[in-house]
Amino acid sequence: MPPPHDLIYEVMTIKPRILVLLAAYNGATWICEQIRTILAQDDVDVAIAIADDRSNDATAARIQEEFGNHPAISVTTWDKGSGSAGANFRRLFRTVSVDSFDYVALADQDDVWHARKLSVAVEALRRSGADGYSCATTAFWEDGKEEILSQSAAVRDMDFLFEGAGQGCTFVMTAGLFRDVQRFCSANHALSEKFHYHDWLIYLLARAWGKRWHFDQQPWLRYRQHANNEIGSKGSFGSIVKRLELIRNGWYRRQIAAAVEIYLRERTDVKIVYFEKVLSAPDSVLRRLRMSRLVITGGRRRLSDRSVLAISALAGWI
Repeated sequence: MPPPHDLIYEVMTIKPRILVLLAAYNGATWICEQIRTILAQDDVDVAIAIADDRSNDATAARIQEEFGNHPAISVTTWDKGSGSAGANFRRLFRTVSVDSFDYVALADQDDVWHARKLSVAVEALRRSGADGYSCATTAFWEDGKEEILSQSAAVRDMDFLFEGAGQGCTFVMTAGLFRDVQRFCSANHALSEKFHYHDWLIYLLARAWGKRWHFDQQPWLRYRQHANNEIGSKGSFGSIVKRLELIRNGWYRRQIAAAVEIYLRERTDVKIVYFEKVLSAPDSVLRRLRMSRLVITGGRRRLSDRSVLAISALAGWI
């Protein structure tokens, strides 16, 4: 006997439930605008869990003034500062409950979301069967300049050791994938804290677990550029200088080493074991050549990025 018509209608009209995690710190200038664009998302039921990392500006006050009684918003202020956006997010990962949600998304405190950002992501995940999603963004500056930061979907053998899946503020994932990340961060606290970027960690673990990732080439949010961006738009001169300095001073190499350790904690892979052997070998011309070859053949998704890293490897920086 077929179900009654009103039951079919109810099932068809149930909206996906999405928890948005927002790590805040001194975001008073723009955070309320960002929250408004999250609450205005089309065709989804959304809630926001905000972690205020002991801001010393009016962030908490602004949120309280505009959204203090909003049933979809919860705010946590840590007893002690985390020290970085990534650490703030990982603390939030360990503490939130997603039992009543279908998906989890990440948000920065200063962007502007398109009204269809989340519904498009959910549809893409359902259609592709993937567990994780990221999209392109439109970077914008106060002087009116705009630039689309595109996605490269050309997944490579070891790209997850060198980069994440794009800007974390675009990430949407199934609640199941998030719970797996949550369990890993709780069970491997010290190891997960070796890793600076929370979003790169999610992509790394997703690949270690054999999960699929969907890369959307369309920009569904406006990615605000300002002096306090941790890295900022990839193409800007300041961003390029920051990235090269992180490579030259050994910070990036240490992140790669942490990525290898995390991956091998979850999955044995002969290619990654060999990569670890080369990475940890004493410096020599042969080691530099081997590392350069590994970067070119299996590294970051864009050829231009692999080329920069290959040159860095030849210089002994990786």
